[in-house]
Amino acid sequence: MIQLVLNGLAMGAVYALVALGLLQIFNAVRIVNFAQGQLLMVGAFLGVAALVQAQLPVWLAYPLVLAAMAVLGLVFMLVAYYPLRGKPFHLVILTTIAIGIILENGVLIVFGPLPQSLPSPFDSSPLHLGSVVVSRHVLFIFAATAVLLGAQWWFMARTRFGRMVRATSMDMDMARLVGIPVRRTVAVAFMLGAMLAGAAGLLVAPMFLAEPAMGGALGLKAFVVCVIGGFGSLYGAVAAGLLLGVVETLAAGYLSSDFRDAISFLIMVGFLFARPQGLFGERQTERV
Repeated sequence: MIQLVLNGLAMGAVYALVALGLLQIFNAVRIVNFAQGQLLMVGAFLGVAALVQAQLPVWLAYPLVLAAMAVLGLVFMLVAYYPLRGKPFHLVILTTIAIGIILENGVLIVFGPLPQSLPSPFDSSPLHLGSVVVSRHVLFIFAATAVLLGAQWWFMARTRFGRMVRATSMDMDMARLVGIPVRRTVAVAFMLGAMLAGAAGLLVAPMFLAEPAMGGALGLKAFVVCVIGGFGSLYGAVAAGLLLGVVETLAAGYLSSDFRDAISFLIMVGFLFARPQGLFGERQTERV
């Protein structure tokens, strides 16, 4: 039981990491980026290219991958969002889905269809804590999730640029009128969102394998996590990610792994009926 819960928390931390990148973009432009999972997949394969193919040390490979993801996030903004600003939001969402498909097929062409292994920066020997076995990489994921959550909260709540991001998300036209550089603010949000996706890819791939189709499922789970936690809430994303990971793992362990994904979406539908604002989201009202 304890081992299953620990495994679930590790999987939940992965979901939370992907959701944090999705929320970074949502908190800036109020658009759900359904290509976030594919950006994670690109980050994983860039890690394979840097660590395995180029044989770069970790201290150099990780920053290079994150820098490349920042550039990709900027290109993503210029292609998927900026030409469609002011258009119905569903057009932007459909564009993110299309670009996700393009990214997946591009990686398939460059790296091939076979899964590839990405080494962890830590020793592969597990730690034994009584009857519980935990790998050093899982502990690294927990630590990285906590650090990234704290850094994102500090950026959004305590920095001038974070306040500009929040002001832009509330009213883009008013933000522009008071002198906020809206285009630069949105660009930085997309770059940070892509970097968070790349970080998640570097952390996820050593647990499983890097494969072109890995982003689809993780992107959908990040969306489920955001719905359960409340869109816009960083704490909600982490809490919902950990909760979802534990529930999925317990369901797979005691029922069947066939029900794993179904239970996740059933929980999401239940929240949409019972508490549509999520765990930490605020109830929205509209005056008509």
